[in-house]
Amino acid sequence: MDERPTLELLTPERVAVTLELSGIGARALAWLADALCIFLLSVTGLLVYSISGDLLRDLEALSLAGQLLTAVSVLLAGWGWDVVWELLGEGQTPGKRLAGIRVVKADGGPPGLSESLLRNVLRAMELPLGYAPAILSVALGSRRQRLGDLVAGTLVVRQRRYDLSRYDRPAEAAARRFPQLRGRARPALAAEGFERLSEFLRRRPDLEGKARSRVAAVLAKTLAVRAGVVTPEEADAEAFLEAFAAWYAEGA
Repeated sequence: MDERPTLELLTPERVAVTLELSGIGARALAWLADALCIFLLSVTGLLVYSISGDLLRDLEALSLAGQLLTAVSVLLAGWGWDVVWELLGEGQTPGKRLAGIRVVKADGGPPGLSESLLRNVLRAMELPLGYAPAILSVALGSRRQRLGDLVAGTLVVRQRRYDLSRYDRPAEAAARRFPQLRGRARPALAAEGFERLSEFLRRRPDLEGKARSRVAAVLAKTLAVRAGVVTPEEADAEAFLEAFAAWYAEGA
């Protein structure tokens, strides 16, 4: 069986993060789910409006410019659905959440306004051709990017399912040494950040001693500041990170 395509990124802390790229199937499911949501909301809006007014008569009463503006507004609302959800949902629309995928920037972070606008506005070049260019680009491209992704510098990746079983309950040593992390770890770190932490804890045996200590110290300091606790000594950095992961899992 073929392995799913992946992309490995190196964070500023020099921790390798592996992203699993999404294929056509998951993206098509997400598009259909979002299209269904938009359709149902539109029908609901029309039904509510029809109770208090005559939509066709009101549209005919508008000037040509008004009718054009209304049509453009409807089209922008459809495109705006993806933009708004990708910004508020850290790269996920309801459809993408259902399909287990999300949009990320080339560095693995959530997309900003410019990236989301670019990737979605360029659908206007793909839609008239039945999304054929997008399908071919995703199917044949090494990074599974459609035209909008190529221009915006974004990727669509599968949502990682984290194995928290090894952190089911905080170890006794971690509970004794870093009890202050309880209730603070999970609010202080997003899912992507926890992925980086997990990658470091998993790969640290492969790192050279000084590099391993340096990365652990940087991560520990960053997480301590976010959690609002005292930064641990460099010698305790790895133990702090293990405790952080444990308390994070307890709050999941």
